[in-house]
Amino acid sequence: MKKALITGANKGIGFEIAKQLKAAGYEIFIGARNANRGQEAATVLGGKYVPVDLNDLHNLAEIQQAVGTLDVLVNNAGIPGDMHKSGLDFSDRELRETMEVNFFGTHQLIDGLRTNLAADGVIINVTIPVTPKAYFSPLAYQTSKAAQNVLTMNYGMVFAQSGSQRRIWGFMPGAVATDLNGLAAGGFVKTPAAATELIVATLSDGQNHNGKLVNWDGSEIAAYEVDFNQLSVQG
Repeated sequence: MKKALITGANKGIGFEIAKQLKAAGYEIFIGARNANRGQEAATVLGGKYVPVDLNDLHNLAEIQQAVGTLDVLVNNAGIPGDMHKSGLDFSDRELRETMEVNFFGTHQLIDGLRTNLAADGVIINVTIPVTPKAYFSPLAYQTSKAAQNVLTMNYGMVFAQSGSQRRIWGFMPGAVATDLNGLAAGGFVKTPAAATELIVATLSDGQNHNGKLVNWDGSEIAAYEVDFNQLSVQG
């Protein structure tokens, strides 16, 4: 039986990912920082609770021992920062707090579990587009995810160059109704269950998403600087 660890799996998209992977035959590990909520989710889903706090990963050895050989790691956990504040109003402290969890915490977890990851293991980072738009420009959240996206593309390149069968990609589910953003499902806003179907589908769609950022519609982003890359080729 394949095994998957999902962070932030006690609610929202993380819960749904764990639920759908369980239905697909995976042994699931519910990563959550709140022990009561994590254990409750594990009981409901028929999985095992593992304490994962991206702001304090002093227990990496405990996590490594709990999951053993891991086939799938889904990095879903994170904090939003202020989703509505103007970029000009963020303090250094607020930006650092979000970056510490969403980027450094995710990096530390991936790095700590590399020895656990199966030879053909998969890492999926749940992420967002990072170009500021008039309707969506949360500076702290976007900058932390921008760093995470570069990590995804970098690791994917290294995996490919080294001949490794391991793969990593980011998935951007689009607008999803969660308590992170306070949105309500309807119209273009998806339910966590609908968004999860798209994420889980990438595990078995037969495509090589390694090093890519996959959009909700299945399209891929292989690099941010399209114009720069074209200039480099021309040069």
